[in-house]
Amino acid sequence: MSEQRHSSRTKNLTFAGLSALTGCVSLVIVVIALLVGLYIDSRLGQRGPATICLVTLSVPISLFVMVKIALTLIGQIQPANFNENEAQSQSKED
Repeated sequence: MSEQRHSSRTKNLTFAGLSALTGCVSLVIVVIALLVGLYIDSRLGQRGPATICLVTLSVPISLFVMVKIALTLIGQIQPANFNENEAQSQSKED
């Protein structure tokens, strides 16, 4: 039973860590939009319209993706089933 509890705790901490890293996904999406916008502007011989449009559109898209990933990962976390005796014995072991 203790092994299952540690496995569950490790799994929960992994999901929590991954959900904390979802901000990096937002950064990647915005940088990709910037690079694609610069490429399109250079091909069209313009200076900025495509870049501004793509970066502006990437912000709400990246926020949606970030929230969706975080909520999915947080939903995977399982609450601990401790009773008071187990919690006290756990604190004595630490």
